[in-house]
Amino acid sequence: MSLKNFHLIFIIISSLFMMYFGYWSFTNWIYFGDSSYLSYMILSILSFILLIIYYQKFLKKFKGLFN
Repeated sequence: MSLKNFHLIFIIISSLFMMYFGYWSFTNWIYFGDSSYLSYMILSILSFILLIIYYQKFLKKFKGLFN
């Protein structure tokens, strides 16, 4: 497995984890009403967005290296 493929798989797995963590935080916020879960949810959504932006920039940069 190349370093590029490992990097892309790691970004995808991290993005999926952020989606799950956001869902988990939301359900716990609804159930317990604790504001810390709300801040965890916001943090996971922001991390997910940043991971998607990083994924796109990485693909663009990596494509430019070999073309």
